[in-house]
Amino acid sequence: MEFITATQSNWFLIGPIAWVLGKIMNVIFEAINAIGLPNIGLAIILFTLVIKALMTPLTIRQQKFSKLNAVMQPELQAVQKKYAGQKDSASYMQMNAEQKQIYAKYGTSPTGGCLQLLIQMPILFALYQVIYHMPGYISRLKEYYTGVANTLMSIKGWESSEELIALAQSSTVSKAAEKFVSSDAANYVIDMMYNFTHEKWEQLFNIFSSNRAALEGAYNAVASKIDSANYFLGIDLTMTPTQQLWPAIFIPILAGVLQWLSTKLMPNQASPQPDDGTMATTMASSMNTMNVIFPIMSVIFCFMFSAGIGLYWVASSGIQVLMQLFVNRYLDRVDLNEMVKKNVEKANVKRIKKGQEPIKVTNVSNTVRSLEEDRRKEEEYKKSLAKKQQESTEFYASRSTAKKGSLAEKAGMVQAYEERQKEIRSGKKN
Repeated sequence: MEFITATQSNWFLIGPIAWVLGKIMNVIFEAINAIGLPNIGLAIILFTLVIKALMTPLTIRQQKFSKLNAVMQPELQAVQKKYAGQKDSASYMQMNAEQKQIYAKYGTSPTGGCLQLLIQMPILFALYQVIYHMPGYISRLKEYYTGVANTLMSIKGWESSEELIALAQSSTVSKAAEKFVSSDAANYVIDMMYNFTHEKWEQLFNIFSSNRAALEGAYNAVASKIDSANYFLGIDLTMTPTQQLWPAIFIPILAGVLQWLSTKLMPNQASPQPDDGTMATTMASSMNTMNVIFPIMSVIFCFMFSAGIGLYWVASSGIQVLMQLFVNRYLDRVDLNEMVKKNVEKANVKRIKKGQEPIKVTNVSNTVRSLEEDRRKEEEYKKSLAKKQQESTEFYASRSTAKKGSLAEKAGMVQAYEERQKEIRSGKKN
């Protein structure tokens, strides 16, 4: 699979989206170049900010569904418990029908939160393609390498040089060397050069020592521009953090921390009991697991991929944290009754067109108050349980004078427990 080429992505569906996003990236780079800051890192951060801003409506819509889903969960779980253990198809269909009625009551559907994800996924894949294919979308960046590429390609027999092929294979994740004899060879030469470290440039000059002056002269003419574009805060964005470590090692660390913080700021879902045996429990458990796995994956991937991809990941997670704070404040002010009313009104338009009876609007205030009361009681119970455990530990410790771990100590603990229970019962009677 070719990741970084001077040609643009031709993936199905992803390619056209990447082309649009690439235009945005190119405009951003030209803008910062106009003020004397032609840097890929800065362009990636601004690019991420623009894309996140454009996707904000989808994010808000998705999290509105999450907030509403938390209100629906008790009813959905009740239906799942009702049919727990019933594996026949009739029961399964009946359970689905009853759950659909609950979703309809709130003017939404089981796929209400999936549509936004389906829309966002192609955009996210296209974003990665733009970052991977940077010279293919930023015309000025491609120009930096064009002169050197043309100089190399003017050397007779360059494309069959075994040393050059070996250098290309060690310098890029795409199979650029296989394309040296194609009509698009110039782009693949740029692909190879885009991944060059200073050491790799020196190797190139040594391979074509008889033409070293011409190659080195072409490179020196644009070397400062290439470094200015590809280095961000001392980090070479074309290399992986493992290839340079300091200070690039901060990219995976920041990516993991910010990803973890982002998941912590996401709206809370309804929390089913761990032993209720429902699908909601399984989903909640899976979500908690993913909230742990995603930050770890962020760290691993940022070590594996180029620092440019890692920087995008850091910028994306950092901006997501800031946006999440804004979205959370916005959602706190959202009237759930009004949300349900609008949802039902939209759903009823579709139902009427299908010849179905419209649904009555449900007031969810009581449900919300009940949820908040349940959560308050759950928190109080946890605090009370923790307090009792601490008091019990302290009580046993204060009453035990026997050697730790001895039979006498265990007997003393039993005796102390029985005495404590008598005191409690006596207190209740009084």
